Amino acid sequence: MAASGERSGGGAGLPQPPGALRRFWRAHPKLVDVLVVCAYLVAGSAWALITPLSSGRWQPAAPWLVSMAGVVLTAGALTVRRSHPWLTFAVATCAAVATMTTGDAIDPQAMALAVYALFVYRSTRDGWAGFAAVVALGVLVRPAVEIAVRGAPLSSFSLSVSGLLHTTVVLVAALLGISVAGRRRYVRTLVDRANQLAHERDQQARIATLAERAGIVREMHDVLSHSLSVMVSLADGAAALAQKDPVRCRDAVRELGGIGRQSLSEMRLLLGALGDEDAADRATGPSLSPSPGIAELDGLLATFRAARMPVRLDVQGPPPSSPGAQNALYRIIQESLTNVLRYARNPRHVTVELKSGVDGTSVTITDDGAAGPRAESVGLGRGIIGIRERAALYGGTAQAGPVPGGGWRVHVDMPQAEGKP
Repeated sequence: MAASGERSGGGAGLPQPPGALRRFWRAHPKLVDVLVVCAYLVAGSAWALITPLSSGRWQPAAPWLVSMAGVVLTAGALTVRRSHPWLTFAVATCAAVATMTTGDAIDPQAMALAVYALFVYRSTRDGWAGFAAVVALGVLVRPAVEIAVRGAPLSSFSLSVSGLLHTTVVLVAALLGISVAGRRRYVRTLVDRANQLAHERDQQARIATLAERAGIVREMHDVLSHSLSVMVSLADGAAALAQKDPVRCRDAVRELGGIGRQSLSEMRLLLGALGDEDAADRATGPSLSPSPGIAELDGLLATFRAARMPVRLDVQGPPPSSPGAQNALYRIIQESLTNVLRYARNPRHVTVELKSGVDGTSVTITDDGAAGPRAESVGLGRGIIGIRERAALYGGTAQAGPVPGGGWRVHVDMPQAEGKP
């Protein structure tokens, strides 16, 4: 049962693919045109010969030759019915008028094929216009031609039978054309829609990939900039204390190694998110959270204090309940303090104020570094951008700028990062 369900499209309700014969005809349209022309030549020639014989008006000369010439011209016009359906219709109409001048009946096969081509290769409106012209040709034009050529029209019975036959054949062709054209347009619409959806899917996948890469780059920037800045500061301090205070020098070196190991672990986590999940699981240790939050702020500040930064933390209110919001706040504080370590001139006080409540969360990082021209940037300019992006994730804004009298201040408001009740 499952196998048959798969063959019939399964739960997706997909149609069966075209069979071998249909695929062959679609792949060889020229062969189809040749077969249609040959079939019409046979049928049209038979009509041109049998019609005068059945009416008792057979003449060995010109009249039936005119009908044959019309058949040949119409057959030639059928070869371009796909690209020029109106040309095919015009040639078939002219051939029909020429046939009427000899007293023969209109060939319904030519008109049927011409009207079918209008429906399929042009539009439904063009097809009905052609059908109306065919009906007018049989109802209005033919009696007028009969009067002009023979001096009197055919009997009303003959005209009725001929007109009914002619209209019926063309109407059947019109209905077939409507069905085929509707199916083609429907399939074309489905194909176009499928292509559009596939394109949108690829675009969404590309956007998601770029967003993921941007997030990973932002995390790597925060980890590396913080760790390297602290490690450089500790290395400089250890070098300065190597002779004067060997004990403090050893402590600085041990702290340097600890920060380096922690940074390697965090880098393994980030790189593991790009591929092997087992690698990320192995990198996660009991002392390292893959998404550090408010609880890890004490450890973060300890690393900066080890680099001789006089930083103080002031937390007011319960922290946000969302781990993502906590991680965003952690990274904002980490990046801001890293910039203080890089650029502040001998700061004596560095404060981190974290306020949370039902209206959201705000964090302010301020230092009182000495006034003067700002030190030349040693980063890539992504620090403040990353802070603004993290704040924007929770409907917030970020402001950063110098403090009058010296120092720097970063203030972030995150209205959608609410504290736990």
